Amino acid sequence: TIETIKAAERLMEAIDLANEETTKLTEHEASCNETGKQIPPPPKHPLLVALGNLTPSRYVLDVVKKVKSSELEESLLVLPFAYVMELLRMLDDWLKSELEIELSCRCIFFLLRIHHGQIVASKSLLLTMDSLRQQTRKRVHETKDMIGFNIAGLKFLQRKMEEANVTFFDEAIETQKKKKKKKRNLSLKAKW
Repeated sequence: TIETIKAAERLMEAIDLANEETTKLTEHEASCNETGKQIPPPPKHPLLVALGNLTPSRYVLDVVKKVKSSELEESLLVLPFAYVMELLRMLDDWLKSELEIELSCRCIFFLLRIHHGQIVASKSLLLTMDSLRQQTRKRVHETKDMIGFNIAGLKFLQRKMEEANVTFFDEAIETQKKKKKKKRNLSLKAKW
C-alpha cells in the first residue's frame, strides 16, 4: 500500500541520516586523534536537535516505532538489502541498550526469515549476527523471567484478595448477570 511505501521511505531516510551523523562523528574522532587536540564536535543534524538531542540510532528507533504494527513487516520487506544490513546493526545496538526488546526481536526475526540467504552469505554481517544471537537470547530470557515474576506477583495478590472476600470486576459482572437471569426467569414463571 501507499502507507507501507511511505513508511519504508521514512525508514530509509532515517537510516541515511543516522549513517551521515555516525560518519561525521567518526571523522571528528579521527581528526582529534591525529592532531592530539580536542576539536569541537560538528553540529548535530537539526532534526535530531529538534527532537530532543537524539542519538542517530535512537532516531531510527523512533521512526520504526511510528510505523503501524500492521504495516511494519511490509515496510521491512520493501527495504533494499544495504539498508537491511544497517538496520540489523542498529537492532543489535538497541538490544544491547535494552530498548524496545519486543519490537527489535520482531524486526530481527522477520528480516532473518526474508533475507536468510543473503545474510548467511554476507561475511560483513558475521559478527553482527553472532552478537544478535547472543543479545536476543539474553534479552528474551530476561523478559520471560520478568513476565513470570509479574504473573506470580499478580496471582499472589489475587489469592490475598480472595482471602479477604474482595470480588474482582469480572466476578462482580458474572454475579450481576446471574441475578438478572434469575429475575428474568422468575418474571417469566410468574406470567405463566
